[in-house]
Amino acid sequence: MPFNDILDRHLDIKKTIYHHELLVRGSGFDPSKKKVLLFFQKYQLVRYSEITINEGTSVSATNPKFLGRLEKAIRANRRILRGLIKELQVEGVMNLDDLNALPQGYKTKMLHVITHFLDGFFGIDTYFYNLVEDSHWVSEEMRRRIAENPSDFWLLSLDARI
Repeated sequence: MPFNDILDRHLDIKKTIYHHELLVRGSGFDPSKKKVLLFFQKYQLVRYSEITINEGTSVSATNPKFLGRLEKAIRANRRILRGLIKELQVEGVMNLDDLNALPQGYKTKMLHVITHFLDGFFGIDTYFYNLVEDSHWVSEEMRRRIAENPSDFWLLSLDARI
């Protein structure tokens, strides 16, 4: 069996710059940007040396492109999650009973990353993150709130360097 490293899953993870899209509640771009920067300043699991929030590619929910961008970002997370699950299956984990005998190491680290997507912990694998609900998805309630008050929500596009 070849040696596998959790950070060597695919070339994408070896990048020095990571792109993320974050849903934020804020009264404008600048207040939303401040919330995102504060999140990363306080967040313990991922530390970036530099974060650039791209105003030109960030959109308010009042922008007609917002919903399409939001759905595309969520689909990216779903693709990442499906890929992680498929990789764990390739490693022989086919059902929940297989977890009982899972050896500590690469396979458990894969499971760990998968659970981060499900339980709402932001990671470098994250493409989209809902900062309002601390989630990789958007609830129906949040969608309703966005529709009712689109000027209160932003999808910020950022690039971060380790």
